[in-house]
Amino acid sequence: MDLALARVLVKAKKLDKWVPVRYLKKHDIERINLLQLEDEGLILTTHHEDAGILLKLTLKGYHRFKNL
Repeated sequence: MDLALARVLVKAKKLDKWVPVRYLKKHDIERINLLQLEDEGLILTTHHEDAGILLKLTLKGYHRFKNL
């Protein structure tokens, strides 16, 4: 995962917020296989009517990426 993307997701986890995928386009979110990260238990994804797809780190993902 891109370092800047991991930092954004860690910051959002600290604030207990979901991050819309549309705001992560500049971090090449298209290259990352979100399904693989979700299967590994590192992120949660959900769909919101207005915001679209939302991402959030799980506790396992937070511990994996917090030191980057």
